[in-house]
This record gives sequence, structure tokens and C-alpha cells, in this order.
Amino acid sequence: MSSLGIYFGSKFISIVETKGKKILNNIQISRSQYSVGELGERVPEELKIVAIFKEELRKNRIEAREASVTLSGKDLVIRNFEMPVLSRQELETAVNFEAKKYIPFKVEDLVSDFQLKSDRFNRQNLILFAGIKKEVLDKYLSIFSQLDIRPNVIEYSAFSVLRFLQLAELRYKGIICIINIDLQEEDEVNFLVLENGFPLFSRDITLLGGPEGAVVPQEIDTAAMLEKLKIEIHISLDYYNRKLPLKKISKAFFIADPVFQADLEVFGKDLGLAAQFKDVTKYLDKTVSYSPSLIKGYGCSLFKTIRTDVRINLLSAKAKVKPPKEKAVAEEAAPLFSGFKVSPLVILLGLALCGLVLAFFYIYKIQPLRREIAGIISQRPSVATVSPSAPYEELSSQETSYRGKINNIAALFKKEIYATEVLEALPRLMPEGVWLLDLSFWGEESNKELMLKGMAYLADNTRELGQVNDFVSALKGDRIFGRYFKNITLLAADTRAFQQKTATHFSISCRMSKGGK
Repeated sequence: MSSLGIYFGSKFISIVETKGKKILNNIQISRSQYSVGELGERVPEELKIVAIFKEELRKNRIEAREASVTLSGKDLVIRNFEMPVLSRQELETAVNFEAKKYIPFKVEDLVSDFQLKSDRFNRQNLILFAGIKKEVLDKYLSIFSQLDIRPNVIEYSAFSVLRFLQLAELRYKGIICIINIDLQEEDEVNFLVLENGFPLFSRDITLLGGPEGAVVPQEIDTAAMLEKLKIEIHISLDYYNRKLPLKKISKAFFIADPVFQADLEVFGKDLGLAAQFKDVTKYLDKTVSYSPSLIKGYGCSLFKTIRTDVRINLLSAKAKVKPPKEKAVAEEAAPLFSGFKVSPLVILLGLALCGLVLAFFYIYKIQPLRREIAGIISQRPSVATVSPSAPYEELSSQETSYRGKINNIAALFKKEIYATEVLEALPRLMPEGVWLLDLSFWGEESNKELMLKGMAYLADNTRELGQVNDFVSALKGDRIFGRYFKNITLLAADTRAFQQKTATHFSISCRMSKGGK
């Protein structure tokens, strides 16, 4: 029995038929095929897609009546946030309440699903939330209804890639970043951070832009796209590091066409990431060319074959919110009680019994519980920012906010660098005629660097250069400065104009030893 995986991308729709893990058919449909042309501008997009799908399925003799569906990030809302530990009964309502803070429209307009990962150390739940607008989901379901194909899953395309990467034997140990790049089809770039297989952060990046269905240019400037991608990845990393400062990325994996391997390895070094190129083409059939949309459709088609740690399914979520068929149940139950007569005395006795039960619970259960709750509330400490009568949701929100601030402050204290002793040594070691113009310090935990930029002026360039070299020697020989910085190098020394005179400008790199603080 074959499986069908269908990816609805920004510029392409990919239909992949598989049997087990083998690709039987691979169909790529450009959205430009139905955006203009024979089908006409007045025909609804939904009908155009159905017409093209039917033709492609007929031509390729695909008779599958069931499909797995994966969608581009433009159709979905994917968010990550933290919540306190709650019972299962409270969790769903609390997640929807918390999600309102992170989405620009009403939660009620979404069909949503979520998955949690417990952080027992911080007594928090990490929440992965996914949603799709009801009208968007109904549009896709209508397409499959007209094709007489039943979808069994609707998921986010980046999660479909994870299923393929599991086939490609990529292990998700620790905190890693997966960057799924396309430099040819102009599909969206997926930037995904995982902690042991659980998504912590995701972002979709479009490099060329343009409306859906726009024609992709024949010649793509790879260098320009890599430069734009570098900027977008920097933005993503900066946002991730601000949001989760304690969860540092240990390694990044690039998924792309092998022809770009050399460019991407240089690209990873420029970003300062411990990056590795993952060649996935050897896990594809030799008759199939590499394509990002193919990878997503293929990964989705493996829904029943390969299981991942991500269990988000928006189709199952829609089934949960269907209204109960109360009328049908009542109609089915009616014949069972037809002709059955109830005495008024029995009804009165039943009501009296219910009244006694309620009175018992009110007197012996509810009233003591209310008194206990009132006592607890009265003992709450007075806090200016929280009302003593605040509901549970508000208290949970405040706790999450303050816990995040405490974690950030703790991180600052943990990684604080004591610079007074080092900075005090600089003016003491500078020879006559040498001044500092700029001082900067940056780096990772085990690779920190202090950059000194300055100027020497003695009206004699040879003497000035000698003073700069003396300054470097003094830094190396100083007991205090040398304890922190083991690798001190004069990077540059050149003569430049300065106030109608010439002076020697220099740059000195001071790299901190691995044990320096």
C-alpha cells in the first residue's frame, strides 16, 4: 500500500508517493502554473488546484485515497513559551490563555494543538504551540474532499523535515540548530532549534520575496542570497539568545543541495557557528534530483513509517473541537424510553434526594473549602504589582514573568567578568606617546577576545612603532594582564594623517585563556 505526502509551499506544491521508504512518484507543481493562464483569473484558486491535482494524479496513475499533508509556515502559527506545572484538566485552558500573548488574532479563530516538555529543574513546562486559522484549514480540507482523498495528518513543514532527517540518521543530542536552505527553488528557509529532538524555536525566512505564485528568476545571485541569509540568520540567533539565554546552541546542521557545500561551510564560519553540512542526497533515490520541497513532501509521506518526538497534528486537533451530535443521540435513545411513564411522586422524591445531597456537600464540603481559600488569600503578602484577589491565571503569568527575570539575572551573575584588575593595568603599561582610541571585548565561554585600538605620536614614525612594540611586550610581561590573556598579538600598525600630522595607528588582539574569568 503506497503513501502520499503533499507539501503546500510558498512557490511549489510537491506530491510524493512512497512505498515503505522508496519514492515511487515525485511531482513538482509551480504555483505560477495556476496563478495565470488558461484557467482564468476569475476561477477560485481552490478549483484551479483541484483541476491540476486531478490531472497530475491521472497522468502518474496515482490511486491513493489517503494523504499526509504538510504546510508552509505562512499558513501556520508556531510559538514556544513556558508555563508552570499544571494538571491535565487545567492545562488546555491555560495554554490557550497564555497563547493569546503571542499571536496577533483571537485564539478562538484557530484550530490549535500543543505539546509539552517538562523542565523538572525549574518546575516549568516548555510548550510547543501550533495553530491554523479555521478558514485556511477549511480551504485545504475542501480541496481534498473534491479530490476524494482523506488526509490523515496536517503538520508544519519543518517538522516533516525532521522525519526525513531521522531517516538520514541525524541524531538530536543536546541543543542543535537545523537550517534547511534553498538557493534554487526559492522555497522558504527553515531555521529550527531543537533540544534533544524537542523544538525550542522556529522561524521561516524568504530570501527573494515576491507574491505567491511569482515566477522564479532563471539566474539567481547565490552570493547576494547568502549575504541576505547571513543577515536573517543573525537576526534569528539574536532573538533566540535573548529569549533563551541559558540554552546555548552547540552545533548547527545545514541541509541543502551538495553543490553549495563549500559556500555553506564558509558561511557557517562567518556566523561563528560550529556548523556541519549534512549531505542528504544519498538517502534519496538516484533517479530523483535534490529539492527542498521534495524533502518536505517525502518526510511527510513517511508519517506512518517513521515516528519523531514531535506529535503535533492539526487535523486531530480539529476533530477534538467538533460539536457533539446531541440531537442524533437523543433520536437514537428515544425508542428505548418510548411508552415509559414516570409517577409525579417519584419525580418529587428524586428532587428531594438531589436537594439533600447538594445541601450535604454545601454544608460539609463547599463551605469549609471556601473558608480555607479565603484564609489563604488573606495571608498572601502585600505586593504592589499583584492584587490579593487576583485570579490564578494572573498569578501564573506573573510567576512566569518573574521567574524569567530571575533566570536572566542569575545568568548575568554566573557569567560576570571582573574587568577592574585588567583595565587598571592598561594605563600603567602604556609607554609615553601612546593612547587608546577604542576598547572592545566579546566572545564565547571558551574563546573571549579583548581588542585594543590606539595611536602613538612622537613626531617620528620609527620611534612610534617602537613604542607600540614596547606596549605589546609590556602587556605580555605583566603578571596581572598575562594571567588573563595568553595570546597577545599586534594585528596591524600603520601610519595615518592626524590633525595635519602623521601618527601610527595600531590594533592589538588579546585572547583570553580557557580558564580566564
